[in-house]
Amino acid sequence: MSHGNTEISFKNDYGQKIYVAYMRLDHDCAADSGEPWRVKGWIGLDPGETEYRANDTGNQWFYYYAEAVDGAFWAGPYVVLVTSTKFQTCTGVGKTVNWYKVGMRVLDTVQWSGVRFVP
Repeated sequence: MSHGNTEISFKNDYGQKIYVAYMRLDHDCAADSGEPWRVKGWIGLDPGETEYRANDTGNQWFYYYAEAVDGAFWAGPYVVLVTSTKFQTCTGVGKTVNWYKVGMRVLDTVQWSGVRFVP
């Protein structure tokens, strides 16, 4: 049963430009890769800017990774593959050259409707 927020916010209060990648439940991916997770990147956030992304399934768990232009980053233990250019992919789908691993943090969308990046 899905019961989380259906829209997630990303707010940059860090003071430097930030780029965000995120992962959300997507049942269409299960048919492609056997794993029901879609990873997307990158959302560019200028200082003070807020962007919103759909959590279409209302799934409780939503994952994110962010890096700032000054080298700061927000990471966690959930490893996925990303690339330095704009992308979207299902987890479990084979990747080619230029993909690298990052660790994502988890957001409980029942308790929180978004992420605020702060120093």
